[in-house]
Amino acid sequence: MARIRLTARTVAALTTERTQEDFWDELVPGLALRVGRGGSKTWYVRYRANGRHRRLKLGTYPHLSLADARERARRILADAQAGDDPAVERQLKRSADATFRALVEEVLEAKARETREKTRRERRRIADAELLPVWGDRPAGSITRRDVVQLVEAIAARGAPVMANRTLALIKVLFNTGLRRGFPGLESNPAHMVDPPAVEQGRDRYLTREEIRILWRALEDEPPVVRGVFRLALLTAQRIGSVCALRWRDIDGAGVWHIPAAHFKGKRPHLVPLSNEAMAVLEELRPLTGSGEHVFPGRGTGRRPYFAGTNKAMQRLREKAGIPHWTVHDFRTTFRTHATRAANPEHPSDPAGLGIAPHIADAVLGHKEASLGFHRYTGEPERYLLAEKREALAKWGAFVRACITQGGE
Repeated sequence: MARIRLTARTVAALTTERTQEDFWDELVPGLALRVGRGGSKTWYVRYRANGRHRRLKLGTYPHLSLADARERARRILADAQAGDDPAVERQLKRSADATFRALVEEVLEAKARETREKTRRERRRIADAELLPVWGDRPAGSITRRDVVQLVEAIAARGAPVMANRTLALIKVLFNTGLRRGFPGLESNPAHMVDPPAVEQGRDRYLTREEIRILWRALEDEPPVVRGVFRLALLTAQRIGSVCALRWRDIDGAGVWHIPAAHFKGKRPHLVPLSNEAMAVLEELRPLTGSGEHVFPGRGTGRRPYFAGTNKAMQRLREKAGIPHWTVHDFRTTFRTHATRAANPEHPSDPAGLGIAPHIADAVLGHKEASLGFHRYTGEPERYLLAEKREALAKWGAFVRACITQGGE
């Protein structure tokens, strides 16, 4: 990169036989005059900010003289030395929609059409609490990998490692989606290749037979809707959101619960054959809610027309039953644990498992694993292994009934 001592006379006389050629100033390092074959002359300044090399256009000659170009270049270089990025700031002035806050709003709105309500609320909560207070008014394109690392490590350091991981995951979603949508100023995802700051351990909590019995009896004192929600969640091993949204019309004459794609995590229909024990729970509720749309109606004043009070109810049940550290999602782990343990056909009274094949248990849970054969099944995916799921849930219903009537382990 050749440097020359630029003067007013030199600048006026410079020409080139190339398409374009840069002449770098000796007096102000980083200042260059780009000369085109046709005679055009444009001032640029090159600098480094936030770990990136930038080239910023200053103006054209002769509208911008050598003296003025040097003055502007010095200011920009001083700002860059202080940690600012003049190129990004200029871009922000040209586009008021280039801030990180604008990126968050655009991406969350675009993603709202394809995510569950619970996911939408969680992303909004993380953005409002962890991201916008720090980066909200910054140009989205100015955020670097170093910024991301420091932010998530600070969250982990305050004793919230899982939140740090969730925040990093959201950052990746925001920038990847922004890049696909051509958001102004984005050139790369600064969270790319950033490792989660914490290693999360999967939950291994499940209810023992005795805990199933205790919890079932603790539900006796709860209102009918609360009692029904938790018991049906246990007997069907389905996610609590799907259970709460159950409508009477979703149950067909063959006793199969049709979960619509809108209320299933996999965004596809899912069929759940109902055991005798599960049907008994529904029949108990039919006189109370059978005339309405939802099996578990809400109070009518909330955002959803169906029951949404599982968190408060779970807190009461934890205290009442004296079973610590369990969640409603543990019903699914409880089913899979007991269902896939080997059975003992020689001693039926032995508290062994149900001997259900793992891929059938996963089909009940709605896990779309390649090993289940979905990629080879050419019929309606929701009907795959339907007979096997009916048999598995019948065994599970009988197992729960035995826990309640015969006591625990």
